Amino acid sequence: MERYLLVIVVGTIGGLLAQRFNLPGGAVVGSMIFTGITVLFLPKGIALPSSVRTGIQIILGITLGISVDRSLLTLGVKIMPMAILSTIILLTVAVCMALLANKLGLVDFGTALFGFSPGGMTGMAILAQSENHNGSFVAFFHLVRIFTLFIVIPLLVKVVLYLQQKGFPL
Repeated sequence: MERYLLVIVVGTIGGLLAQRFNLPGGAVVGSMIFTGITVLFLPKGIALPSSVRTGIQIILGITLGISVDRSLLTLGVKIMPMAILSTIILLTVAVCMALLANKLGLVDFGTALFGFSPGGMTGMAILAQSENHNGSFVAFFHLVRIFTLFIVIPLLVKVVLYLQQKGFPL
């Protein structure tokens, strides 16, 4: 029980510090980094019971669901072809990367495909494990991807908006 409390306290501190210092991704990235580092130093690691994971996923789903408004319906219909094309492109890249990782002997194809595929870390890791692949690798790979995206995407948005403001045709 003390380990869970430690992780909650450390994750909260990390999230608040990241938010305070305007780290891209804010509270989410800060809590993930601080919690991840803490878990690495715990002798036996830590695993949340599935009921707790489910509860957290429900809270996250509710948080995202609250942000839905009617304007998304109109935009969703307009953007659907691009969303489908984006998915096809991302899956094509994922298959190529998984084949390469497998060919180099880094990891089996199935594990690599779950790791390189677009999608949420928890969902993909659970799905990989249920299909008898290495869920820990998949979670780690997605963690690296998420950290990178949370840091890079806000910076890219700022750069593009700045360039557009200065008259660059982007």
